[in-house]
Amino acid sequence: MEIKTLDKLPEKIIIPLRQHRGAVCEPLVKKGDRVLIGQKIGESKEYYSSAVHSSVCGEVIAVEESAHPDGNKAMSVVIQPEDSNESVPFTPCKDLKPEKLAEFIKESGIVEHYGVPTHTVLKPKGKKIDTVLINATSSEWIGGTFKTPKEYASQVMDALKLLMKAAGAKKGAIVLRDDDKESIDAFEGIEVDKKKLRVAPLVGSRKVGYYYREQNSDIVVLSQKRIYGKRILNFFTYNVTGRKVKIGCDPTDVGVAVCGIKSAKALYDAVNEGKPFFDTVVSVEGVSDKMEYISVKIGTPFKDVIDHYGHTGDIGKIIANGVRSGVAQYTDQVPVTKGTTRISLQKPEEVIRDESMECIHCARCVDVCPVELIPARLAVMADQGRFDECRQIHVENCIECGDCAAVCPSKIYILQLIRYAKDAIEMAYSDMPAKESSNLKLGCGCGGE
Repeated sequence: MEIKTLDKLPEKIIIPLRQHRGAVCEPLVKKGDRVLIGQKIGESKEYYSSAVHSSVCGEVIAVEESAHPDGNKAMSVVIQPEDSNESVPFTPCKDLKPEKLAEFIKESGIVEHYGVPTHTVLKPKGKKIDTVLINATSSEWIGGTFKTPKEYASQVMDALKLLMKAAGAKKGAIVLRDDDKESIDAFEGIEVDKKKLRVAPLVGSRKVGYYYREQNSDIVVLSQKRIYGKRILNFFTYNVTGRKVKIGCDPTDVGVAVCGIKSAKALYDAVNEGKPFFDTVVSVEGVSDKMEYISVKIGTPFKDVIDHYGHTGDIGKIIANGVRSGVAQYTDQVPVTKGTTRISLQKPEEVIRDESMECIHCARCVDVCPVELIPARLAVMADQGRFDECRQIHVENCIECGDCAAVCPSKIYILQLIRYAKDAIEMAYSDMPAKESSNLKLGCGCGGE
C-alpha cells in the first residue's frame, strides 16, 4: 500500500482543542506566540482527556471557535505555518514503568479513531483490563511507512506489548482482515517469546481463548471479516472473545481494551522516537476510481488534502469517515483531526436526492443487519418519537454500519432515524452514559433527515 505525503504547507493549520469525546483541552498558547513542531499547545487536568500538539512550526494567529468534522464547532488554535522543520526535542522513552506508561500516552496525545483517549481505554477507572485487542482489520488507517511488510508486523507486535504493559493485561491479540493477504503473510510465523505464531481464522464458535491454548501463547494473531460501523466495539469484542457487553456499557466493563491500528503505531513512535501524535494517514476516495492514502499533519484543512488528491472540478458533497456512516461537511475548510480516517467526495450528480417512500416491508434491512435488529421498525418508531419502544427492542445495539439504508428500496433514512432515537435516549435516561453536546433538539420536526 503506497502512502503519499502532503508536503505542501497549507495557508493555515487549524488544530481543534477537542480531538476526542471528553474534556476539552485548555490552550497553552495565545495569539502572536511562535510554536514548534511537536510543542504541546493544549492540555487538560481531567483524566478523560489527552494533550494536543502543534503539527507545524509557525505563528499562532488566533485561538477561536472553528468548524469541526463532527458537525459542531470547537475551540481551535489557528497557526500560520513556516517552511521550517524546527521542532521540540524528541526523546525516546523505552524503559517506562507500567504505572508511568498510561500518563505518557496521555501526554503524547494518543487517542483512538473512535473518539476515546487511549490511556482511558487501557486504564479505565474502577475497572481491570486482562485482554488487549488491536483491531487491524482497517490496516489502511495506519500511519507511517515501512520498508517491508515484516517491519510493519514487527512494529505492531511491539505496540501490542506496550499496550498490554500499560494496561497490566496478561493476554493480547492482533485481529487482521481475512482478505488482507499482505498483512496475513507479514504476520505468519512472527515470533513471540521464541514461539512462531500462525494467523488463525476466527471461524464458527471458536474465540480467542481457543487459540491461546492451541498455540500455547498469551499473544495470538487472528483474522476475521472486516466490520464496518461507528459503534462496533461491543460487537467486535463479542466476536473475538465471546464476552457479552451489556447495553450502556463498553468492552472495558468485561475486561477488554480495544485499540486501533493508528493508535498502536502512534504509541510505538512515541516510545521509540519520542514523537507525539501530530500527523495521521487519511484515505481519499470518490470522483475518480482511485483511492489514495495521504499522510497529513493534524489540522490540515480538507481542501488542501482534496487538492493534493488531484480533484479540481465541482464537488457535490464532502463526507468525513465513510459514505454510509460518516458526516457530511458544510465547508472544505474543516480540519483533519486524529479521528479522521477517510474523506469521501461525490460529484453533484452523484448526490442522492430521492425522496423517501413508505416502507414496503421487504425485510432487506433485516437480512443485512449484522446484529440482527429490525431497522425498518426502529426507523418508524423513531420517526414517531416512540423512543421507549426503540429502547425495548435494543436500538443501542446498532453499530451504525449503514447497510440497512444502503439496501432500502424505499430510500428511508434509516440510519439517521436510528441515530435520532439513540441521541434522544441518551439525553432522556439517567442510566445512559454521558454524551457530549449535540446539535439535536427533541421535537425539532426534522424527521431524522
